[in-house]
Amino acid sequence: MNIVLAVVPLYGVDMPPLGAAYIAAVLEKEGYGINVFCFNSELYNQARDKRFLWGWEASGAWCSPEGINRHFNVNDLLDKWSEKILKCAPKIVGLSVNSHSRVLANLLADRLKNKKKDLYVIFGGPWCTELAEPSEFNKNVDIYVRGEGEGVIPKIAKLIAGSESIRDCSIEGTIVNTGVGFKDNRANASFVDINKLPFPALHFFDLNYYTNKTEIPILFSRGCNYSCKFCTDKPMWGNYRTRNAENIIEEMIKHSSIFNRTCFKSNDLLINGDLKQLRYLSEIIINEKLSFTWGGMARARSDMSGQLCAVLRKGGCSYLTYGIESGAARILFHMGKPGKRDIVQALKNSYKSGIKVNTLWMAGYPIEKWVDVLETMLFLLRSRRYIHEFVAVSACYIPRRSRLWQERDKLRIEYDKNSDWHIGKSNTVSIRQLRRKILFSFARILGIYKGGVQ
Repeated sequence: MNIVLAVVPLYGVDMPPLGAAYIAAVLEKEGYGINVFCFNSELYNQARDKRFLWGWEASGAWCSPEGINRHFNVNDLLDKWSEKILKCAPKIVGLSVNSHSRVLANLLADRLKNKKKDLYVIFGGPWCTELAEPSEFNKNVDIYVRGEGEGVIPKIAKLIAGSESIRDCSIEGTIVNTGVGFKDNRANASFVDINKLPFPALHFFDLNYYTNKTEIPILFSRGCNYSCKFCTDKPMWGNYRTRNAENIIEEMIKHSSIFNRTCFKSNDLLINGDLKQLRYLSEIIINEKLSFTWGGMARARSDMSGQLCAVLRKGGCSYLTYGIESGAARILFHMGKPGKRDIVQALKNSYKSGIKVNTLWMAGYPIEKWVDVLETMLFLLRSRRYIHEFVAVSACYIPRRSRLWQERDKLRIEYDKNSDWHIGKSNTVSIRQLRRKILFSFARILGIYKGGVQ
């Protein structure tokens, strides 16, 4: 049985989508014929004059058919993509869907079903976790997969390969199209053992087709032990689990030999969720005199000691990207982030050990006031010496099923016809954008914004 996996815009273009690569690896191991299409990076490379649309500020253009049609002929895109997919004679098409790709994903599902009625269409990815309203379900999607797909999608494929009906299937982690409605089979109670997964099938992708020309994507861990109010990663991925160091090293050796690269970018929510294991990984790299370097997202933990950071640096850690978000104490507390003192200590120890310190920020958090913006700017001024790169500022987005979403009535959050949130006139799209630009400008003045992704 042939299966096609596809990624449509909007998605990052720096590296291949690791989630799709893992699903491809699991299905390939099961013996299915696999084809993978990254239409997102393909379109990015073809439409050179439209590349600004992959920037954060233009992301809203992908959230409606009208917005996309202003820049592309959607009908032509759907015809081309569906033709490529159907040439593979698939029985199943799986689409990775997020809040900014859902429009094109739904349109592609419609086009595919119109051309091939007996095709099974499966949606997975973050958007499937956010689905809430009946109107958001697409009758041309057979199954939505919530959370980790590696343990769920092979079960679905087995049913379809055996010509069994999926309409009444009760696989946990799925929402099934019964033909007369959608049945929610609840979240999966168990999580995947990431040490037993096959290595992601990156051979389905041409790494040179992506903007990051030096690193290979890799996973050190999954899940999170924290619960920041603006995030839905913990309900999607569960509690923190780390791969054992030997398993990670084995993958590094394999993919380094295939792609002739020695640098790895971790796709973890936080690479330093288990400091003991991270230290052990570093010690293996040191003791075996391996030349691998690595980095990823991190939490500014108070126990990131200077000694530990020195070991991590010697063991290949070239950079850490700290999601700081704000320099205002009350905002950090409300978010569920570390306090300012812990943040500064982690930045300082990382910086002094020779690890490149990247930082991520957020503007327009629901309770944020102008005084909090000023406090953040003062924090930046005082801690700038320990920051190599002020990488990005996002305007606060409120995912469904996040704790902010659950508290939206308490916070007086309302939505307009464009699905943009606001709190009266004190926190609107334009105010969030203004605050974002102010932080960018201030970082430039301080010399810590050096052209990172906006």
